Amino acid sequence: MYKHILVAVGASLSESALTTAITRARACNARLTALHIVDQMPWWAIVTADSNPGDTLDVIDDHARAVTRYAARLIDSAGIDGIARSITQPLDGTSVGALIAKEAAAIGADLIVLGGEADTAWRHGEARLRDVVCSHARCDVLIAAHAPATQRAEKEMEAIETRFAAPAGRADARVSHRQSAPRK
Repeated sequence: MYKHILVAVGASLSESALTTAITRARACNARLTALHIVDQMPWWAIVTADSNPGDTLDVIDDHARAVTRYAARLIDSAGIDGIARSITQPLDGTSVGALIAKEAAAIGADLIVLGGEADTAWRHGEARLRDVVCSHARCDVLIAAHAPATQRAEKEMEAIETRFAAPAGRADARVSHRQSAPRK
């Protein structure tokens, strides 16, 4: 039986991971911590930062708040003991996977739940998130099966993107950082 579960939530809102973690926490009567790692230099920042670095930081902050709020709402609606929080990834080269494992150890988690949809192997030789977490974790790691995001999650993320697509008072505003259609 698990007593404290940490679930990593991120850009895709990791609904499959969060749903799996909530189900497991309910079954074990465990505490649940949803953790979002705020990447200060996301891949899309290269495109948007040259137009207005302040706007880019606002988008990053709003995204972190949206992810955390969404996770907190799901935890609350499930009626289990838990919290959702964000931490900022340091610029010292610590990977997201190592940071997740470190935070799990710090809070005494005995299970880490990751979403099956996250795969960062496209970055020049960087290991997949789940591989890094597994190599650093001192507890069990569960990879949730991929599940498509709900309409509500997609609408919330689109609202954030729309807000920053053309900031008020800026005639030269660029198009939103997401240039392609949302993934289904």
